[in-house]
Amino acid sequence: MPCLPYNAGYGCFSWALWCRYATNLMAHSTHKKVTRSDLVGEKGVNLINKIVLDMGFLFFPRLGLDKGIDGYIEIADPTTGEAKNCLIYVQSKARTDFPNENNLGFDFYCDDSDIDYWMGGNAPVILVCSHPAADEAYWVSIKDYFQDPVTRKGHKVHFDKQKHRFDIHSRDDLVTLGIPRDSGIYFTSPKHERLYSNLLRVTDFAKTVYVAPTDSTARGEMWAKFHRMGIDPGGEFILRSKTIISFHDLGESPWNVVCDPGNVEDFDTEEWAYSRDPVRQREFVELLNRCLVEKLKPDVVFNRKDRYYYFAATKSGANKGLPYKSLRKSTSRWVFRAYLRQDDSNKIAYYRHSAFYGQFLRFGDDWYLEITPHYRFTIDGIHTSYYNEDNIKGIKRLERNPAVLGQVITWAEYLKEKPAPMFRGYPYLAFGTLMTIDLDAGIDDGSWLKGEDEMITKKAQLQMNMLPF
Repeated sequence: MPCLPYNAGYGCFSWALWCRYATNLMAHSTHKKVTRSDLVGEKGVNLINKIVLDMGFLFFPRLGLDKGIDGYIEIADPTTGEAKNCLIYVQSKARTDFPNENNLGFDFYCDDSDIDYWMGGNAPVILVCSHPAADEAYWVSIKDYFQDPVTRKGHKVHFDKQKHRFDIHSRDDLVTLGIPRDSGIYFTSPKHERLYSNLLRVTDFAKTVYVAPTDSTARGEMWAKFHRMGIDPGGEFILRSKTIISFHDLGESPWNVVCDPGNVEDFDTEEWAYSRDPVRQREFVELLNRCLVEKLKPDVVFNRKDRYYYFAATKSGANKGLPYKSLRKSTSRWVFRAYLRQDDSNKIAYYRHSAFYGQFLRFGDDWYLEITPHYRFTIDGIHTSYYNEDNIKGIKRLERNPAVLGQVITWAEYLKEKPAPMFRGYPYLAFGTLMTIDLDAGIDDGSWLKGEDEMITKKAQLQMNMLPF
């Protein structure tokens, strides 16, 4: 306690000295001190700034009075540096320790006024709690966390140190939070990216097209004659106005049974494959389609009604997996599989068959088979399930790009390699690899895939689980 000024000459307090003392005392008492708490708080803001900059975004601390917001993040494209005018408000809370803290997590208690303020605005708000000395920060989205009235009433935020870590890996989550889903904004990636199409290159087809007149007016008549002979010459032919067009040599047996071998003409297949005549183009595509049907027999069946190909059931009804090489490693996929009933695990609910729609397309001088993945559901491996359409819709709602790409690669590998011995050396149709495109920059899948509506996925899963069998 400082002594009051005393004037020994007068034996009493000096008024002038007292006024000067009081002024100095007031100045001393109102001088702002920098507390340890202030320093920790400032370090917490600086830590947020560093992490946000590492993400390639911008952080603007708020100057002046703090009304529950310490700054805001502006989302920017880390490749181009273009700011997107999408903002996320930040409330920073830095401490040396938090309530109930251990190695797994801790709690933070919020004031009612702060929660009301955070929830009342139209911009997303994140709460970042940090230990600046340890370079550790954790975050939650306030509006998401407190959307439940019961949670909001409790005022408590529980941080999971693994789940809620705030670092450069939080970038995609901030993009999802800060960019409206209908904005159309996406980010490019500076790394090289290879895009895989669903177009499988045709590397070889029959060299010769044979044309011959016939008395038959329908394919059924021709097949009836072959069946009476007990033979199956193959279905790689089409019938047009009593004219057979085929990759088979129609001058040889058994084709001489259905046409006049003396009137057989042969043409270079390229006259059909690269013709500008739309009629010949359609004839060539139909020949390729019939080749594909024959090439895939007997393990893959063509559904003539709905025009797709699917893996047939195994003779024993056992599940069938198909090994294939994915983009990164060798793996396998179920192409025929039984699923048990939910109410009775001893009974089969349905069988799922991998399938695809195939369409031959020409681009320039190259032919491709377009592969569109599909499924078929049966009750016994043969007859279509009553819930086939519902099951197909359900599984397609659940599948995302990686799953669809996996199916395309499975079929591409199968068509290219022809694993069954009887497929080797098939003379009329051969495939190469999927068409790919190499880019210097690609779309950041993590930024937009996470923005898909998770509720749709959950609803689809629920519907699949509730389907009656």
